[in-house]
Amino acid sequence: MANTKRQSIMTAVKTRLQGITVANGYDFNLGSHVFEWRTTTLNDNEMPGIVFRDIQNIKIEGGPVAYFRWGLNIEIGIVTQGGASITDIRKMLGDIYKAIGTDPRWGGLAILTEQPNNDEIQSEQQERKITGVLIRLQIIYDSPLWEA
Repeated sequence: MANTKRQSIMTAVKTRLQGITVANGYDFNLGSHVFEWRTTTLNDNEMPGIVFRDIQNIKIEGGPVAYFRWGLNIEIGIVTQGGASITDIRKMLGDIYKAIGTDPRWGGLAILTEQPNNDEIQSEQQERKITGVLIRLQIIYDSPLWEA
């Protein structure tokens, strides 16, 4: 069975995030550690890393005849440890935005990607200092009726 449009988009998101490397013109090699729906804490050797999730798919009015229009809500988190400065964290955030912006139609899979309304930087200090950035975006796409 072929992948759903949603799965194809998530695969494209993972591939795009894995392309965030210094060799590809980014400031950091975030693409070395990309995890989809990772629920456990990243190990030291996996940071900085990216964890992303498709958290919600909302049906939107206005799609073409015989299609549903969807808004796929995705969270992208950057996780760093100890020595990352706030300047570096902002550059990592910039790398994510740059990667998303290279093709907001995801190779024709989507109609558009809505730019996030905000992002959050959080820091937690327990056994070790962990800093994270959370970005929420929505990818708008059409799929045939009763397919996601």
